[in-house]
Amino acid sequence: MNWDQGTWDSGFWDAPPTPPASDYFNPHRKPKPHSPMKRTNYYPSRIGDQVNWLDNYAVKLPIHGPTLGVIAGDITDSVNDAKYANYVLGTWLSAVRSFSPSTTDAVDDVLTGAGTAAMVLPTFTAPALPSGVTAALPGTLTRIFALIAKMKLSSAMTEAIATDLGIIGSEATEKAVPKFITEMLQGAGCQCVKHTFYKYNHMGVYIEGRRGTGAWEFLAIDTESPYIDERPLLVAGQPEVREYRMRFWDKGTPNGDWTDVVKVTVSP
Repeated sequence: MNWDQGTWDSGFWDAPPTPPASDYFNPHRKPKPHSPMKRTNYYPSRIGDQVNWLDNYAVKLPIHGPTLGVIAGDITDSVNDAKYANYVLGTWLSAVRSFSPSTTDAVDDVLTGAGTAAMVLPTFTAPALPSGVTAALPGTLTRIFALIAKMKLSSAMTEAIATDLGIIGSEATEKAVPKFITEMLQGAGCQCVKHTFYKYNHMGVYIEGRRGTGAWEFLAIDTESPYIDERPLLVAGQPEVREYRMRFWDKGTPNGDWTDVVKVTVSP
């Protein structure tokens, strides 16, 4: 089984996606609005099931993480992310829902109620965090899913471990390589090559290119589509053939197989 899980589905309680990486990786990226983050297909759709999944993940990660090469600090951080998300979806959300009717009653009293005493509006006091859990930065699921994607690349990953962690999705939808679609754009001095890519649940793509009879060269690590190759022609005014290939990139490491090579001719 290939453990680099690659399918996402949508859901109401999704968090926003990971912010774009630094322009150090790709100075040609054009900002675009964020869309709701999509969930991997091993993550439940019902909130009650999500609470149980997060609880299981928090318990099982310290058991299997070291085997899969996860350092102690990352395990501790990811467990806290899971426990904090569990608290928010479970204890905190239940308390908010219980408090909500009192706010409706208060609004009714303010607008149409009667009495001789001034209104005292209800205030919500959040339940205390569980012992040992601290408030996490935004993006708990984003970080958890990224760590899971990395663990699935470990040679020590087995079906038994993946099952115990609750991170098995549908094999039929897993992706072995990125997908990218290439089109030509007219730039200032010559044509540019635009690559619209699909990284699935990986952090980004590692892009290489080759011109003419030259060697493959690194072009970019890109975490948000599209990537645009705006390099000038090697010889001004002379068309040239360019080839491109991509592979997945996660936490500083290119991984997985290369895509098929795509070849285009760039004209002045």
